[in-house]
Amino acid sequence: MSKPSDHQLAPNRFSLPPIGTRVAGLTRDLFRKRGFAEGHILANWPDIAGDVIADYSAPERLVYPRRLRDAAGPSAAAVLEIRVDGPIALEIKHLEPQIIERINAYYGYLAVSRLKMTQGPLPPRAKARRRPIRKLGAQEREALSNELQPIAEPALKDALARLGERILGRTSGTKR
Repeated sequence: MSKPSDHQLAPNRFSLPPIGTRVAGLTRDLFRKRGFAEGHILANWPDIAGDVIADYSAPERLVYPRRLRDAAGPSAAAVLEIRVDGPIALEIKHLEPQIIERINAYYGYLAVSRLKMTQGPLPPRAKARRRPIRKLGAQEREALSNELQPIAEPALKDALARLGERILGRTSGTKR
């Protein structure tokens, strides 16, 4: 084997750095101002708290105990301030131990010791865009029907037919 030349080993000096490194640098000060070391809890709140709770709440800031803020760095659990929409606050208050447990389990250490709730409107969330499903042609419908012919149970066959229509309708008419 031949040894690669120097120009093949050198990185392209005209290439751009990954956008993630730029965004992290720009948002770091904003997150620190709100008590977050990074925006991880903000971005992953539905995964941490669950979809139902995340629909009615949003993390606002992390507040560390005063004696620890003055020290070199936070080493004890913080208070997570969350904004809660409407009367769901009572339900979230009852679920506080479970929510704290989920947060700490997500991070793998004692990150939050309690929640502090503020009632108020939540910032608007971006809605997930769904791709339109196209109608299947006669040949595609017939091919799907032939594939499902061996299935005897009607409810299962109908469910698989609907699933097949959605899967085939998402892809373009050409084979990949």
